[in-house]
Amino acid sequence: MNLLVPLQASKWLQIQMLLDIQEMRSLFDEIGDVFIYLVGKVTAIGEEILSKEIFLEKYQYYISQLKKGEELDSLTEYRHWFSSALSLAPDHVFSIPAGNGNQLTRAQKPIVQLQLHMMGYSSLEKKFRPMVLGKGSIYWGIQFSYPQLYLNPLTKKIENVLNEEGYPNTELFRTIQSWMRKNTVPTPFLIDEQRINVPIRLGKQCFSWINHHPQLQALGIKVAKGAGI
Repeated sequence: MNLLVPLQASKWLQIQMLLDIQEMRSLFDEIGDVFIYLVGKVTAIGEEILSKEIFLEKYQYYISQLKKGEELDSLTEYRHWFSSALSLAPDHVFSIPAGNGNQLTRAQKPIVQLQLHMMGYSSLEKKFRPMVLGKGSIYWGIQFSYPQLYLNPLTKKIENVLNEEGYPNTELFRTIQSWMRKNTVPTPFLIDEQRINVPIRLGKQCFSWINHHPQLQALGIKVAKGAGI
């Protein structure tokens, strides 16, 4: 029996990373064969799965704009492509008809949730905060999230996803964590010549261009070059 019930989960683990395009390709090579789903949005039937090639193409253009110091031309479009889900198993999502040849795809079992990541900076507190939307927010790659607790709709029991079998995407998220530790560092921001290390991650290949980032330039913020590499 397979109940088509939207995912009910909590205590999400989160990783925020800004990567160069080569690093994002490396991450997907490390992940291997994975489904990329456009979840939580209406798509034409059959178009709910996003190919790895299209995802990387969109990310490459996103990074190219930051490298050139340009404002992103379409935040809505990037939200569409990057607000997706990764899963090693196709039965972790389901789709329901939405009329006119369209459908809505939802997660039903623990998946790795992706979101366009923007962070906020408080000049008063000199603090950076992840997932802050609004004027002055800084484009900073993608947030990867995975739940620790899951309400099983069949048993009505709360299960610890990290410690129980039957959740293939736990290993997927652990692979992402492992890759992150090897290939990224906490971001060493420079504020008024004072170094502030922030847990939000930066790919090692980004240091050659990161100070061209349009929001950093607008805010007078720099990244200490080569730090931690």
